[in-house]
Amino acid sequence: MITGFYAGILGIIFAWLSLNVAKTRVNFQVALGDDGNFEMQRRIRAQGNFAEYTPLFLILLFLAEHIGIYNLAMHFLGILFVTGRILHAYSLLKAEVYQDKKITAFPKIRFAGMMMTLFSIVSLSITLIVQYLFN
Repeated sequence: MITGFYAGILGIIFAWLSLNVAKTRVNFQVALGDDGNFEMQRRIRAQGNFAEYTPLFLILLFLAEHIGIYNLAMHFLGILFVTGRILHAYSLLKAEVYQDKKITAFPKIRFAGMMMTLFSIVSLSITLIVQYLFN
C-alpha cells in the first residue's frame, strides 16, 4: 500500500518535529504556548504547519490509490510532498535569517517547499474530481 509507505515516512518526520518542540520547551522552560520566545514560535509553527497539510495529503493519496491512479504518479506526488515538507521545515528552522522577528530575505527554500506541497495536493484533488466526473 503506497499510502501506508508515505504515512510512515511522514509520521517519522512529524515525530522529529514534535521532539524538536519538546526539546526546545525543556531548554527554555516553556510548559505551554511559546512564552513570547521567537525560537519556540518557529519550532511550533514548523510542527504545526506540517500537521496542517499532511492529513489532507494522506487522505487524497489514499483516495487516489483506491481509485487506481498509476503507482508512478503516486510515488512522484508522494516524493514531491515529502520533499516539500522537509524543505519548508528546514527553511523555517535553519535557513531563514531574522532581525527583530522579521525575515531579512525572501524565503526561497520555504517558498519552494510550499509550492511542492500545494502542487501535490492540487494534483491529487484534480485527479479525484476528474475521475469522479468521467467514471
